Amino acid sequence: MSRCLLLSVALSFLFVAGGCGGANGLTDEGDTEPPLGEASPTAPPVDGYVAHPARISVDGETDDWAALSVRHTDVPDDGGTVGLERVWVAHDEEYLFLRIELGRAVNLQEDNDLTLYLDTDDDPDTGQQALGLGAELAWTFGERSGQLVRDGEAREVTHAALGFTSLPTVTSETFEVAFDRSAVPTDDGSLFQGDSLRVGLSTAGDRLPDADGGLGYVLSAADTPRDALSIDTPNASALRMLSYNSVNDFDRGRSAIFLEDRQPSFRRIFDATDPGVIAFQEVYDQTADQVARVADEALGRTGGWTWAKTGQDLVLGSRYPILDTHTIPGYENNVSGAFLLDADDALGTDLLVVNMHPPCCNYGPDDDAPSRNAQRQRVVDGVVAFLRNVKQGEGPFGVPAETPIVVLGDMNFVGEAQHPRTLRTGEIVNTDRYGPPAAPDWDGSALLDTRPRQVGTPLHTTWIAPGSSFPPGRLDYAFVTDSVLEVVHEFVLHTPALPTDVRTSHGLRADDTPTASDHLPVVIDVAPR
Repeated sequence: MSRCLLLSVALSFLFVAGGCGGANGLTDEGDTEPPLGEASPTAPPVDGYVAHPARISVDGETDDWAALSVRHTDVPDDGGTVGLERVWVAHDEEYLFLRIELGRAVNLQEDNDLTLYLDTDDDPDTGQQALGLGAELAWTFGERSGQLVRDGEAREVTHAALGFTSLPTVTSETFEVAFDRSAVPTDDGSLFQGDSLRVGLSTAGDRLPDADGGLGYVLSAADTPRDALSIDTPNASALRMLSYNSVNDFDRGRSAIFLEDRQPSFRRIFDATDPGVIAFQEVYDQTADQVARVADEALGRTGGWTWAKTGQDLVLGSRYPILDTHTIPGYENNVSGAFLLDADDALGTDLLVVNMHPPCCNYGPDDDAPSRNAQRQRVVDGVVAFLRNVKQGEGPFGVPAETPIVVLGDMNFVGEAQHPRTLRTGEIVNTDRYGPPAAPDWDGSALLDTRPRQVGTPLHTTWIAPGSSFPPGRLDYAFVTDSVLEVVHEFVLHTPALPTDVRTSHGLRADDTPTASDHLPVVIDVAPR
């Protein structure tokens, strides 16, 4: 009898008996009845194997794991440079998911030796011998590289070949990891070669589990449908905003919206999403007037659009009149742009939009410059200080109280978790330069992080570069003052993941977003609250 059949019998018994329990040393926490369609009940182990079919969204949060039992809890304080604490495992029809909890906050993509071992054919005699496993895959997170071992031969594999994603991209003690179950990383066949596998983790001085053999898991049948996202607005009167790093081609000295080979993809994207406001980043060498011309002639943005630019690369286009602009100081040339729009037709009031693009990456710094993390912190501190002043009536625009505010852009949040926390909560770090902290929303609360998800996948990533060593990340954000604005819809557009009928009905092609930019369009629909 196969493990899947055994598991089905166990699940049937569980359904009839109404019970759920841990055994064989497994740790069960959060054994509450999950909402229908969100997570299947935790199955009792079968020969040390469990299955947790669940509707997981990889967004860097953990709420959707609450109904699932912990797969394994490590012995406390047993050493290691990182410290392995707990791990959860789940799956749906398309992905294998892991939630990993560490003893300290790390940047998962850099400066750690955490390695995940997957014995994907559940055979200890094949693959790389580690932790008592025969691991077909060994993925070292901090090195952003993996080894696939088949027939005694080891080959390097990339995140793209594995369909690998992890979030958050900032420092954390808890991470979500996903592998595409349909991945075929080499000519030898699929990554997952059966209905069962074993999982192990290690760092210098620590491992999980401590005993050899790893943790057994079964990829059982998974009926876990998720709410279908649409690219249409559910509210015809809502104001649609789109944030897009249009990627600068430094070799050709132009933003990609000026490149003829990419313009058809951009146009199809804009035609399909039909935004009323577009916030571009990485328009370095062109003026707002030049963007206006190309938008009208090649991108289909005709009929009363106005365009404005602040800083070195921030351009905003709007169907609604742009009343004023302001440059928000940050770090040297890495400033942010504030744009005041007459959005009375849609919202019954003006709209204040802040377009951001803090410094990327974590290399450097050059000479005596602050670290990239310090530079990003100064940019977000500057925006929070600007919002504080606006609320106090000291801003450059003199807007009335409760004027809706949206903060969006390519945030490049790939370092400290403090950066998104500052922007959301108003927790300024450099108070000597930017003044005291202040909650950014009008009612004294934090901004709402809209957290849009890709249409057609459970992933919240907004940047995909298959040729980079860095896996997909969530770099692009949209925050709103939700005391006065309701977000009625939000999504990330990734055209390869769209169902064929959706692409066809909206005039899109599968390669449109990969052709246009390495970033994905982030779309939010807002209405008055």
